[in-house]
Amino acid sequence: MNDLEERILKILDRKQTAALATVTANGAPWVRYVSIESDRDFTLRFCTSRASRKALQIESNPEVHLTCGNLKPPDDSAYLQIAGRAEIRSDAATKLKYWQEGWKRYFKGPEDPDYVMVFVRPRRIEYTGPGSFEPEIWEK
Repeated sequence: MNDLEERILKILDRKQTAALATVTANGAPWVRYVSIESDRDFTLRFCTSRASRKALQIESNPEVHLTCGNLKPPDDSAYLQIAGRAEIRSDAATKLKYWQEGWKRYFKGPEDPDYVMVFVRPRRIEYTGPGSFEPEIWEK
């Protein structure tokens, strides 16, 4: 793993809020917050409702964009811009593996048919570090 990948992982290694942009039916962007977690290969994941606007937009167009990092505004900490492809998974094994008890306020449990997991596989990550206006680019 190179230095840029290590710095990206330093940001992604903690559960955090990210801004997720999807594309509406008329081609416009739509942004909302999601709580993300990441794997070491930079795959991001979050849960949502099968009937949510974001899930419907992802099913129609899986190209998404996330912004995260800069966890202590207004300081000058690093942040990420992530372009990738989202996939909605609703199989029982995946739902059980990632289930968190805090989600009971939204879903009945891991077997709830409305509960789904969304995975985002990045194809491009822009890392903008402290004091910089020019991002460093990671591409798959």
